[in-house]
Amino acid sequence: MRTYKLPELNIPDSWDNVDSFLDWYIANNMPIRFGEHQEVFLSDDATAVCLFRHGQFQVELYSIHPDPLVQMHEHPGVEVIKVRFTSDTVIGFPTLRKGQSHGAGFRLECEGLGFPLLAVQHWVNGEKPTTVAAQWRGKTVGPLHEDLIRRFHPNALVLNGYADITRTMDYLKEVKNVANG
Repeated sequence: MRTYKLPELNIPDSWDNVDSFLDWYIANNMPIRFGEHQEVFLSDDATAVCLFRHGQFQVELYSIHPDPLVQMHEHPGVEVIKVRFTSDTVIGFPTLRKGQSHGAGFRLECEGLGFPLLAVQHWVNGEKPTTVAAQWRGKTVGPLHEDLIRRFHPNALVLNGYADITRTMDYLKEVKNVANG
């Protein structure tokens, strides 16, 4: 077995926002720094692992499965920049901020082979970063995804292919009680 020491990396205490974090991350050759507690997250349309985490900032690598179902959704409490690659270019999509949604709402058949995607994140809600796939408001992509959301948000509203971590199942009961008078 061989052991290697990772090169020194000048990591700031924090960044102003997710945009400045992405700039730093790319300028530093997209370092990989696995944390103490690594986990692979499996959903119905992707597999993810955190490549770098520092405080409330992290980068997750998503292996998007072939023909993914990309529902319209948002990530409450997390600002996200999706990053795709060409052979020599990094393409950062517009930053998703509070209340902004993304997704196609249908299966991306043009992505028949699947693709890698980085999700560069700033967890602005103060929660310990886990996986952005569990920070969800919108239609879900299947039962594995719903189980992942419930794991990190056991009381969240998850019902009939929809999840909203900002609401609880008690909220649904309250709405029913108001509707029934």
